Amino acid sequence: MRLLLLLVSLSLFTSCTTHEEEIVVRNTIEAIGKAVGLLKSQYKEFNVDGLLGYTILSEQIEGTLERLDAKKNPYTSILLRGLNIILKESFINATYYTKRRTPLYFAVFEELLSDEFWTLPTSWLQTTPELVYPELSDESSYFDEKSSDECFSLLLGTSGKTKETCLVTPFCLRRITQEKCTDYALSHQLLYLMIGKMKHCQDDLIVKEFDHYANIFCANMMKVNLDIEQSGYPVGRQDLFMENILLCGLCGYSDFYKLEWMNKIISWQNPIFGCFGNIESNDNFENPYNGDALRKRVKRMERRFLDGCLSHKTSVAIASLGGFLYFSTYE
Repeated sequence: MRLLLLLVSLSLFTSCTTHEEEIVVRNTIEAIGKAVGLLKSQYKEFNVDGLLGYTILSEQIEGTLERLDAKKNPYTSILLRGLNIILKESFINATYYTKRRTPLYFAVFEELLSDEFWTLPTSWLQTTPELVYPELSDESSYFDEKSSDECFSLLLGTSGKTKETCLVTPFCLRRITQEKCTDYALSHQLLYLMIGKMKHCQDDLIVKEFDHYANIFCANMMKVNLDIEQSGYPVGRQDLFMENILLCGLCGYSDFYKLEWMNKIISWQNPIFGCFGNIESNDNFENPYNGDALRKRVKRMERRFLDGCLSHKTSVAIASLGGFLYFSTYE
């Protein structure tokens, strides 16, 4: 009932907005509100990767609230505060069931679901087209989900091999600095660096070379997104498209926040359930019998529920939209 009242209030708010910033705020809050409603009603169905997007979204809402408060925008602030309260309450319920369903995977990545783990950019830059790889490597698929999970867990100290945190092994170093990767291998290279930075790791790769590699990776992730746009946003590439916006946006690359891309993402949202889906036959899904994943691609673990709703795709969608919302307050 409380969520319904907030959405009704939002509909009243939308009728009197005219400026581009207000349009961004209006449209993203409406889409986010539907996604929060999904989490509230389907809290038993999300996996760890799906909940990650809601964790980041909560931080983006709080960051937006700080900016809105400074601009004396109380009405929108009330809407966002209400949504964030519902989000946090629903998140607690979802976490309980996710932990029960996949306890080992949850234990490895639990820290990523913490309110205090993720930080938002406070300054902005643009990608550099000159850094785009002239050609791609045949080895770009070697940094798959299994190896990326292992490298992530070594940073977090949850690999099971050692409790030491921020461990950058020669294997992981080779995978992260490997040139000419694309698609999920490329985005996971950036995610590795981001986890190390959020974890405050002191390895030279994180401290001294983060900006260097982030510039390269996001330039190439922009090229991937432009190619996806040019090809008409194929269903099987939408998840990657939104993941690139989410990650590079969190690194402060503002040119990923194109208004037409925001509107395109919102158009993919299920208007009834508030989720994002459209199943491809080669997607990976959690095994319902043991909670593990069929790892055939380097895409993050996916879980299907409701009428074609996808947990990971919904996660990257709502967190990318949260990025648009947060960035709009800087314009």
